[in-house]
This record gives sequence, C-alpha cells and structure tokens, in this order.
Amino acid sequence: MRPRDPPTDTLEEIETRLEAILEAALSSRRTVTGIARIWAERTPDQRRLLLHWLPIVAGLNPELGFQCARIVPAWLDDLDPETLKHRLQEVMHRYDQSGLQAALEALRGGGDSVRNAAASVRLSAVMGVLHHFVTGLGGRRLAIQEGAIPLTTTETLILPPTLSLPGKPHDTLKLYQCQTAHLWALGRFGTYFLELPEHMSHHPDPEEASRCYLTLEAYRVDGILARRLPGLGRFMAPWLHPNRFVPPWNTHLAALLATDGSRQESLNRLDAVYGSPLPEPPPFHAALDFKPALSTLQQRLEREKRLFRKILGTTLANQKPRQMPTDRTESTLEAIPLEDGMTLELRLDGQPLILPDDLQTVARSIVQDLGHLPPEYLQAAGPGGYRADTSGQDEADPDSARISPGDLPEDAFLYPEWDHHRQGYRRDWCLLREKTLDGSDDPVFARTLQKHQGLWQQLRRKLEWLRGGDRWLRRQEQGDEVDTDVWLDAWMEARMGRETDPRLFRQRRHDERNIATLILVDMSGSTKGWVNEAIRESLVLLCKALEMLQDRFAVYGFSSMTRKHCDWYVIKRFDQPLDSQVEGRIAAIAPKDYTRMGVFLRHATHLLNEQQARIRLLITLSDGKPEDYDSFQDGYRGSYGLKDTRQALIEAKHLGIHPFCITIDREAGEYLPQLYGPARYVVLDDVRLLPLKITDIYRRLTS
Repeated sequence: MRPRDPPTDTLEEIETRLEAILEAALSSRRTVTGIARIWAERTPDQRRLLLHWLPIVAGLNPELGFQCARIVPAWLDDLDPETLKHRLQEVMHRYDQSGLQAALEALRGGGDSVRNAAASVRLSAVMGVLHHFVTGLGGRRLAIQEGAIPLTTTETLILPPTLSLPGKPHDTLKLYQCQTAHLWALGRFGTYFLELPEHMSHHPDPEEASRCYLTLEAYRVDGILARRLPGLGRFMAPWLHPNRFVPPWNTHLAALLATDGSRQESLNRLDAVYGSPLPEPPPFHAALDFKPALSTLQQRLEREKRLFRKILGTTLANQKPRQMPTDRTESTLEAIPLEDGMTLELRLDGQPLILPDDLQTVARSIVQDLGHLPPEYLQAAGPGGYRADTSGQDEADPDSARISPGDLPEDAFLYPEWDHHRQGYRRDWCLLREKTLDGSDDPVFARTLQKHQGLWQQLRRKLEWLRGGDRWLRRQEQGDEVDTDVWLDAWMEARMGRETDPRLFRQRRHDERNIATLILVDMSGSTKGWVNEAIRESLVLLCKALEMLQDRFAVYGFSSMTRKHCDWYVIKRFDQPLDSQVEGRIAAIAPKDYTRMGVFLRHATHLLNEQQARIRLLITLSDGKPEDYDSFQDGYRGSYGLKDTRQALIEAKHLGIHPFCITIDREAGEYLPQLYGPARYVVLDDVRLLPLKITDIYRRLTS
C-alpha cells in the first residue's frame, strides 16, 4: 500500500516503511538500515516523493526496487519531481523491454542525462501522438523507439529521448513531428536501395560519398514534405532557406528542395558536391548512416517475398471456380500498377482477381522498396502461418516473454499501454493480431428481421430523412432560379419607393452524408447467452440501417488473454459490402476471453484515422468494465485498466474521433463518466432492449 501521510522524521519509522516495501529483497545479511540513514537526510517532501515511486518500481522487481531505494536519493539535489518521474519511467521501460540487467544499468547511469530537462519534451510523453502521426502519413506500419541519435531502419524510427528549442517550448512537439516525418520520408521516397554501396564504391572515399548522398537526399525529401504538409513546411522553412548554404551546395540543394524527383536526382548531383564540406544540418535530420536501413531492407525483401507468395497461393486457391482457368498450366498472371503507383491489380489470363487486403498491404510495401513488383514474386507458394517467438518464456508466467518489434508479421501490431502508476506509457507492450472471423450458417439476419419486422419498418421511416438530399438556400444574390416569394416582396417594396433586397434567387444544394463509423464489439467471456444474442441482433439492425443510409462503416470484434494475445476479429472492413460473407461473420460472434480495452481502442483509432470523413464515430458495444489476466502487479483490472482505457479515448478525441459506448452493465454509471464523459455513453438496464435502442442512438449521434 502506497503511504499517503507525510513521512515522519524518525529513523525507526523510515526503516519500518522501507522494510514493508522491500521485504522480498531483504535477508539476514541485507537490511535497509544504511538506506534508512540516507533517506533520513532528505527533506520530508523528498522522502514523500521517494515513497511514491519506490512501491511502483519494487512491484516490477524486488531487486530493482532495492537498488532504486539505494541510488535514487542522490539524484534529488539535481532533479525536480517531473524530471525524476521521466528518469524512473525510462528505468521501468528498460525493464519491460530488456529485463533486470538493462534496467539496473539505466538506474546506475544516474540522473545526469536528464538534468535541467524540465523545459524539454520527453519522447515518452508524446509517444502516443507520434504513433498516430506517423500512421496518418501512410505507407508501411512503423515502430518508434528511443535512441541517442535520430535514425531510421525503414521499419523503426529511432528518436532522441528529449528535445528542446531554446526560447520556444511550444514548438518542441513540432520539432518531434518534423523529425518523425523526415525519418518516415527517407524510407517512403526511396532513399535506401540495395545497390547503394555499389554506387558509393566508385568514389575514392565511399564513406564521404555516402554522407554527401544522404545529405542531398535529406533535403530532397524535406522539399516533398514541405509541399505535402504545409504546416510542417512553414516550421521547417528557416532551416531550408537557400541562404543557409554555401557553394556548391546552395545550387544543388535549392534545386532538390523544389523538385518531386526521385533519388536519381541526388545521384546525378553527387559528383558536383563530393569533397565539399557538408552544410550544417537542421535539428530534425537523421544520422548519415545507411547501414541499418539496408540491413533491414534486405531482410524485409526476403520475408515479404515469401509472405506475398504464400498469400497469393491461398488467394488463387480460394477464387471462385468461374474465375479460374480450366488448364492452370497455360494461365498467365500479371501485375498492373494503378494510378497511385503503390496499389496493384493482379490479372489472371487478363481477368482481375479479387485481392484480400493483406495481399495489397504486402504488395504496397514491396513496391515502396523496389518501385515495382518483380515477376518472380508472382510464383505462388502454399499458405503458411506465423508463430510468435516465445523462446525464453517462463511457462509459469505466460506474460513474461519480451516482444520484438522487428519480427512482427503483417497481421500484427504493437501498441503502448498507459500505466497510471508510472504516469507514462509501457512502450510496445501489447501485441494485437488481426484475425478474420470464420462465418456461421446460423440465419441470424433473416431471424432478426423477421422477429423485429414491425420495429424495422418504423426505423426505416425514422432514418429516411437522414439520407442526403437536395435543399434550397433562399435569399441568394445568385442562384438556380428566382425565389418567387422574395421577388414579390421586393416588387412591393419597390412600388412603395423603398430600397429592395438584391438577394432575389434561391440555390439548390445537395447535402451528402460524410460519416465513417467503426463498431467495436466486445467478445469477452461474459457476453454469454442473452447478451451475445442481443449484440448480434443489434448489429443486424444497425448494419442494415447504415447500409440504407449509405454511411461507410466497419465492424470488428475483440477479446484478449494477456497483453501478448490481443485478438482483433475482422467482421466487416470499411471497403467491404454487407454481403452474405459479412452476415455469416456476424452470426459467428461468440464469447471468448477478456477485455483489454485500451489496445483495441488504439487500433480502432488507427483504422478510423485513415478514413477521410467529416464525422468519424467509434461505437463500442460492451457488457462490462475493462479487465484482463496478467502476471504483473494487479493486472489489467481496477484503476489500471480504467485509466488506460481513458487515455486511449483521449488519444482518439485528439485526432477528431468521437467515441461512444453502449453498455448493458448496470454498474457502468460508476466508471463510464470518467471514461467517456457524461453525454457519450448509454446504459441499458435490460439486455433485451439493446436491439430496440441501438439504431435510435445512432440516429441521434449523426443527425
């Protein structure tokens, strides 16, 4: 239990408190007597701060807690409370990702690295914002990690732990965003390619040539970013002004900043700048080192070639008979790039194939690296699967294995989790896997529409007026036709010698709905019996209503069993029609395990953030509060789960997404207000009312 009363000045009482917290790390030969004396020399406020953090660190590992009690008091003369918090969060993150020894090394490193950083922005504080930001930029999924210097492997962006701009604390987040965008752009716009070392070897000093090439490329992608992201472009402009550069760099960098050309532009200019002193780089540029990127590129190309061929084999096997040629040995398969250059259409004997999303995702990544899809990739292989690496995992502790961001399959995502004890994120903490829900033959759609036939007819009439249609704007200076009533009024005013209103026309305007809705369905074990049936019936009515309104919508289910097994069930994607396949998946919705809500809300936010819509809704259907099985501390329940869920909802709101919860938990009134706010949820006392209310709730949300 964390103490709440101010610490006393009595040495014996300090020792008693420390023994209670560090009991698991003590023995007959190891006591807290010496530590207690050190603590007694601290002020009451400093001891109160230490007693706040010590139980949190000791809860992770007793030895780490003991060393924290021994080492951290010496930091307090140099570190303010906020900086101390960030330093201890980093120690705990090292433990999460790399174990005890790495955490102890970080702890013994002292507080020097974060002294005087109160005015700086910590990467840990903005990690969630940057994850969403880089996701919104597009391309392949990228991880973000902390490192000494900014660097990209093309799969992981490495950013410094702190950033600051003297005299401009409000711009420091913008600087992080510029750094993130710059690293993303180096991978997205083709800076790295496998033949790069060969090109550099033609110069007397290949290392010098590499630095010159990467400098040219850095400014080329900056120019592209400045045009595509004008807000960041204005922030970057002072560092990109041609007056900052001296000959011969000024001419070549100015030309690269003004073009949307390829890396060939930089290669063509390399000889002209080779041997000249490099210009001073902006604070958001990366280290001039291509080796990590090329190593990752080589591994990714081999991995994605195998993955593409496996998915292609499954896709060809699942095509409808009418789409497959009679003699497969004489068939031809070709890849046709579409207008955006990144999306492909596969044609079998001239006929387009229906491609699953995962195949297009892998294809886009390959094209991003190579500029095209090589013919040898079109040799289909048999389907394969992925098995997470659990080497070294403690069988008694299924939650103990580390997650490696660099070894994820295409259907897996890593997300952070908010730990309110630390007041920071556990980075790359939750592993989410996308799975397609197998369909069922249960005729839920037909049965529900028959059961609620009268209700459905009423709902159709209520929803009809929400559909986009034409309306007239009156009293316009220009328009489609004369507004007769206004014209008569003006004529009467003119006859009476009064000044007339010149707005004599009316204009036809077509109002179109521009709404994207993601429905998130709780498939935890508590949704059994009536609850599961009510959820399925509600989805039937809501999906039919959304189809009638022609709103874009997606439906996903979720269930978890520890942070390493967060299952995301694909029921309907945004680009899928409401067909028999989707109906079968809705019929297959069934109770499974637990409710680790935060990671699923973050993934839903990621998907909604990709939708271009005026209104983006995130509707959750759930029967209870967040809960999961875990081995650490108290696990994902109580205040820990609630506050992580709240943080995930805050992240969604910052991106302009409107979350709403529909629940049948009668105790939800005690915790939902702090998660969603007083007007962003509804509690239904009777689960059987859910199908009757859900479409009316949606109508109110979007009208």
